Amino acid sequence: MTLHEKLRPAIVRAIASSALAVFMAGAASAEDLTIGALYLDAQGFYGGIKKGIEAGAGDESVRLLGQNSQGDAAKEAQFASTLISSKVGAIIMSPVSATASVPVVKQAAEAGIPVVCYNTCVNDEDAKKYVKALVTTDQYKLGYDVGVVAGDYFKDKGIDKPRFGILNCDVYEACVQRKAGFTKAVEEKVPGVEWAADQAGFEPGKSTETATTMLTGDTAINAMFATTDNGTIGAIQGIMASGRQGQAVVFGNDISVQLAQYLINAPETLIATNGQQPQQMGKDSVLMALKAIKGEAIDNYLTIVPTEMFLSSDPDKVKAWLEARPDGIP
Repeated sequence: MTLHEKLRPAIVRAIASSALAVFMAGAASAEDLTIGALYLDAQGFYGGIKKGIEAGAGDESVRLLGQNSQGDAAKEAQFASTLISSKVGAIIMSPVSATASVPVVKQAAEAGIPVVCYNTCVNDEDAKKYVKALVTTDQYKLGYDVGVVAGDYFKDKGIDKPRFGILNCDVYEACVQRKAGFTKAVEEKVPGVEWAADQAGFEPGKSTETATTMLTGDTAINAMFATTDNGTIGAIQGIMASGRQGQAVVFGNDISVQLAQYLINAPETLIATNGQQPQQMGKDSVLMALKAIKGEAIDNYLTIVPTEMFLSSDPDKVKAWLEARPDGIP
């Protein structure tokens, strides 16, 4: 037996041992991988985002550090600094502001931490420099599609000059796009449409107050459009508070348990709302973050998650959506 033949078993064992060590090192690094997530809120739409991110991280065996900035730029900066100093693998976020959040995003990028935006992001110029991917809804289409439903609704009723009040969230570029899509679609369907008051209304409670004041101050308003779930709820409650049931209707964006219940129980008031899929958005954001961490090519900066229309005239679909979400998270 030659020396090489005598040594062959030892060589094989050494190679196998080395391969196992490399595999185990890779497994350990995967298990130790941490992603940071910043949420704008923990309720409604953002509750769905949070659940989706948590599910996505769980599916990939990734550790998650999440913080809720509550729409506060100062809290966002504080939490982001903590994540950066913790040397997380990536940060997933929906920036509080397209401009004020830029320093936070820049700080992460310069620290070598990839940033993935969901729903909204910083301004396009800075996003190109510092952000790896954006997972969102086609915001213009979100508004446009429900605008088509609204236009057809009034055409079918022979009303050629509906008068709309709007509850906006124009502090966010996404909301500006939603409103632009909605107004464009309605004007195409009903050229005689009148746009009355257009005010900020996306916070719980405050949106109801704004809608009530709007409806009592201008009794010719016979329709409301809201760009968010809280705004849509506010518009409905404003109609009820002002005693305008049967005289004004609502078209909205987003879907929640409360809105689903209004579609079923107050079908003469809430006619339609175009819902996003926040849980899917959250899961897709995690996948983009992992690609960025691994240095894999991200072919498309923009990932569009489809929307889904909910109508009071189709209660079975609404009930099925509710049944699929026993925890109440959209």
